[in-house]
This record gives sequence, C-alpha cells and structure tokens, in this order.
Amino acid sequence: MSTSDFHWFDTTTSTASPWLTTTTASTPWPIATSRSPWLTTTTTSTPWPITTSRSPWLTTTTATTTWPTTTSRSPWLTTTTASTTWPTTTTNTTPWPTTTRRTSWPTTTARTTWPASSPSTSSFNKVNILLARNVQLRATSSPSDYSTTITCDDPSILPYIRKDVSQDSTLTISATSDCDVNIRAYNYQAIHIDTVSRLIMTDYSYRGYQLRFVSMGNSQIDIINVDYDFAEFLFLGNSTVKLGGNIGALTVVTRGKGSVDATHVATPHVNATLSGIGSLQVKSTVNMNLIVEGTGNLTWCSPKVQMDVTPDVYGKTSILYQC
Repeated sequence: MSTSDFHWFDTTTSTASPWLTTTTASTPWPIATSRSPWLTTTTTSTPWPITTSRSPWLTTTTATTTWPTTTSRSPWLTTTTASTTWPTTTTNTTPWPTTTRRTSWPTTTARTTWPASSPSTSSFNKVNILLARNVQLRATSSPSDYSTTITCDDPSILPYIRKDVSQDSTLTISATSDCDVNIRAYNYQAIHIDTVSRLIMTDYSYRGYQLRFVSMGNSQIDIINVDYDFAEFLFLGNSTVKLGGNIGALTVVTRGKGSVDATHVATPHVNATLSGIGSLQVKSTVNMNLIVEGTGNLTWCSPKVQMDVTPDVYGKTSILYQC
C-alpha cells in the first residue's frame, strides 16, 4: 500500500506524530518554539498590552494607556505637568480675585466720601479746620441736624485724614489741599479756619462769639449773614474776600495783593492794616484804627478815626475817605 492511495492524509515530515510539526508553513494555531502552542514569545500583535512583567495588566510601557501617564507605581497619582481638571497656579485668570492695585474696597471712584456723615460724628458747636481745599458751612434748623462730609480727589488718603470732636464740642478737621469739606450744624459758636482755597458761608444765619480766618495763599471767601462778637481775618496771599453781617469788633489784615470788601459789615470798631499792594474797603459806625503801609488802595468810612500812620499818609492818593 502506498501513501498516494490515501489523499485525505498528507504529511511533509518524517516525525512519528502527524500533529506536532516544526514547519514554518501556515497552521491553524500560532507558531511556537515550545511544546505549548498557546504560550508564544513572538513579537507580533497580541490581544493584551505588551509587558515585561508577569502581569499583562500592569505595564511599564510608554504607550497610550487608559489612565494618566505616571512615573510612580500608582497609576492614579501622576507627576505630569500636563493640563488637569483643576485650575493651574499660573498668574493668569483664576477663579478667585486677583491682587491688582485697584480693589473693590475702598471704592476707587474719582470722588469718594469717607467717613460717613452722622451718626458716626458726635455733635459739635465749634469748628476748627486746619487744612482743606473747599469748605462750606451750612446752617440747619435743628440741633439734632448735623453732619460732616469729606471728599478727596484721591480716596486712598481718606483713612489718614484727621476728623474728631473734642470734649469741648470742637470739630477738628485736618485734610489736604485736594479735599473738600462740607459741614452742616445748627450752632457755630466759634469758627477757626486756616489755609483753604474756598470758603462759603452764605446761609441765613451764623451766630457765635468768635470767627477767625487765615489765608496763606490764594483764596476766595464769601461770608455773609454772620453775627459774631469778634472776627479776625488775616490775608497773606492773593485773596478775594467779601464780608457781610454784624460784628462787634472787626480786625482785617491784608499783606498780599488781593482785595477785601468789608463795607457790608456793620460794626462799631474796625482795626484795619494794609501793608501790601492789594485793596481794602472797610467802614465802622463808631471807631476805626488804621495802619497803612505799602502801596495798596484803602477805602474807609467812619465818623471817628484814629489813624496810626506816618504824617505823609494824608498825601497819598491811594487812601480814600468815602462815606
């Protein structure tokens, strides 16, 4: 019997077993060099990740995996610097406010008021303003109606401005030359104002025993409807002043080149000093003491005059008597 008589049985090996072949031809199972056809060491693709360890699920390959890339033994704790699902710590946009120069507190508008008006301010009946730009004093109709408002071009200086009320009910304010002060009160027994650019007192009534104003530079002053026992005004710069009301004794000193009009003041006594190049207009109903120096223009009126001047003052055309 020859092998050609059986076409269903074919072999190309002389091995005794027809099922275990060593040929490289195609077979119905993976090529293997061992006795087990299912455990291969081939480098062809496999149904699980390539690994160098005994577990096919824990890989050390750098290929794409189903969890974040990591350099540690835990696949969930990464040290990568790639983007994550939480905010980064860069200086760009963050979910919390940035620390830029301008913040939402205090308000950084061009003109901001601080502190608030009453009731944070105690009641007062005397005012002492050491430094400010524009000052306005208003009269109210009730002792319980009073307030103080400070407004500055630069709101960052507001916490450093002095504003307090002493035990003798004196309101003291020390601001800067770019701050405005607005005060409302029922009673102004004493007013002392230094170095302001603008002063307005034009309400219906201001009553007290002392009114004092000092101007070191250029200022504009409007004071009417005042009723004080004593008033003193010292002008050292270029000031424009209008005074009106009732004053028991008025003292006006002008040493600059401004103009002072006190002809609307009803007073029995005037002490006036003109030593600059400006102009001064004063009058009294009883007595006037004049000290005239410099080349300024003086216009005065009084039935009784006591003039403390040199004899040649009577020949000066800059001194005019007008009643």
